[in-house]
Amino acid sequence: MTAAIKSIRIHPGIGMARMGDSDEFFIGPEAPGVVADPGGSYRDGSMRLKRQAQRYRVYAYDESGAVIGELAADSDQVASLRWRVHVRNMKAANYAFQGAFLFDPDKLRNPGIQPGLKPGERKQLIIDPGAQVIATGQAGPVVLKGSVFTGIDKGTLPGELRYEGFTPKDISKPVEVTYQAAHDIELGQLRLDPAGRLLFVASPGKGGCVTTPRVALSNPSEFHDAPNGPQGGKDPLTNQFAYFNIPGWWDDTCGGEIDVTVTLKDGTVLSTRDGVKKAEDEGSRNPTQGAWIVTAPPKYAPHMMHVVSILDRVYEAFPEAYPHTDSKTVFYRDVYPLFAKAVNYGWVSAEAAGVAANTKDLAHGPKQPGNLLSPGYVTALSDPSDTMKPLRQRIYGFMRHASGPRSRLVDSLMPAPPLRPTSWQDPKFDPKVDDRQMPKLWGTGGKPLQNKQLGDNFPNQFLSLTDWQLRHLKDWAEGNFETGTPQEPVPFDKVPVAGQPHALDAAALEPTIGGGFHPGIEFPYLIIYREKFAAAFRVAGDIEPGELSAYMSSPWHGDFWSCNTAWWPTQRPDVVFQYDTKDQSRTHREWFRGYDEQGEPLSSDDGYDQMVYAWPKLGMVLPLKAADGSVVVDNGEIVFVEQQRDPALDRPPAKMGG
Repeated sequence: MTAAIKSIRIHPGIGMARMGDSDEFFIGPEAPGVVADPGGSYRDGSMRLKRQAQRYRVYAYDESGAVIGELAADSDQVASLRWRVHVRNMKAANYAFQGAFLFDPDKLRNPGIQPGLKPGERKQLIIDPGAQVIATGQAGPVVLKGSVFTGIDKGTLPGELRYEGFTPKDISKPVEVTYQAAHDIELGQLRLDPAGRLLFVASPGKGGCVTTPRVALSNPSEFHDAPNGPQGGKDPLTNQFAYFNIPGWWDDTCGGEIDVTVTLKDGTVLSTRDGVKKAEDEGSRNPTQGAWIVTAPPKYAPHMMHVVSILDRVYEAFPEAYPHTDSKTVFYRDVYPLFAKAVNYGWVSAEAAGVAANTKDLAHGPKQPGNLLSPGYVTALSDPSDTMKPLRQRIYGFMRHASGPRSRLVDSLMPAPPLRPTSWQDPKFDPKVDDRQMPKLWGTGGKPLQNKQLGDNFPNQFLSLTDWQLRHLKDWAEGNFETGTPQEPVPFDKVPVAGQPHALDAAALEPTIGGGFHPGIEFPYLIIYREKFAAAFRVAGDIEPGELSAYMSSPWHGDFWSCNTAWWPTQRPDVVFQYDTKDQSRTHREWFRGYDEQGEPLSSDDGYDQMVYAWPKLGMVLPLKAADGSVVVDNGEIVFVEQQRDPALDRPPAKMGG
């Protein structure tokens, strides 16, 4: 085996770890379609939310690029593995997010601190634990910690911002604030499994403000003129200070590079970094062999998938990596999963459920006409005969394409940041808004109401499907498909060795959000640009640790509260249900409900600041189990109900000392 090894690579190429306030964790998915086992519950014995770790494995490849096998500490050939990890949080130092179509490289977060520097040079605003190492035989975790807002004494911030316990006399004038640096911020932990594989455990999901007076986590445009719009007057409060760019705030998400050096028992040294001769050598990053990590909020509906994932975006950017490029469309492999994803929204979205007044009898619930999983529908839709062609074509006609002739989101945004987007101004990217098409979820251009409020008219105000998804649906509509058989997920230990690397790559990105990117949950819209990557699933070599993740909301809690309707319900539910198995009736309520730490009701209108407290206590949405352990199904649909909610959220609103 030693002589045959030409190179090694880490898989998954892009990993995803999720935050939780518990010290306990479980390992994320490693095979497509297989939901990770949290050990019976997503909460520990104290009702704290467990973290989701990402496991990385090393595979050997021969000269032709064929997989030889995994290299682990318990294999006959391996003497040791030495993992090198460098992650950072650059959010406070990054460009302000103003919406993908309004990106302006002249606007920064915290613009009064280290102005005139590029984001990567604003060291006072970057949480950087430095490159850290964990090697075979090392006991205990390596905790990644850093500081932010260092060396700053005083500054000024806009008076239009909301401050805790302080209201400026004149909001048109700047407010003087003092800064207190935040230290020992944990970005994650490095651990090893028994075979020496790397486990990246996400952070505890914290966030905080370092200014006095404290800047409240809020959206200033809710209380003043809308940002970037004609209503803003001569000095509008711009998105540079909106809820995803709150000055003085930090969070503990991160992103960065993962590398490994393997020493074989015969003394051979193999590394994902170039120029490594000895295990301790630093070398330089090889982006096609090393991996990447991104940390993100929890996935509260782990058995549901968003209709467009980051995996779908990778296949759109790298069509050569798509595993079914040259095969005929198969209903149960390529089409049925899209319908299942759409139907599942009926358990986390009021509109999709048909319980909202404007979608009653038009939606995806078990008794709704849009339940494409009902036995009668499945029989008809899987039939390739011309008899069912009118039905298939009618459904295809409802599918939403991205603006532009090629139906790719990236085309309407080119070029990639830090350049300004320009393509959307071309007339061919018609910003037509048709709320009858599907998916009926908001898009990268911001939702239509927001565009109207701001005086904008961007393309892609609704989420569109990817080009691969639309190709399969078009083939299906025309009858150019095979029916196939229902797909059963294959556990990782049953996947042939040759298919394990791709299984790991796909499994990590399948349960993610691939739009709308405003800015997103796990990854920003930079994922759609091919030039940001060295290959499929491989982040480009000129990307700094933390750089891609830096475009996300700062702090993440603000955007996570704000996107509470028709954005990403399979990740962050809008509503949840209880279900009566006797009469098959269901009732819904808000997911974000209860009381904060002060005993105040959680707000459905302005709960930004409350999300910092509430997020780890909110309920999971899981399949309902019958007494015999089987999953409850209603008219072809799996029944999903809220479970494992921390009862601390439901305590009465008693005041302190009352």
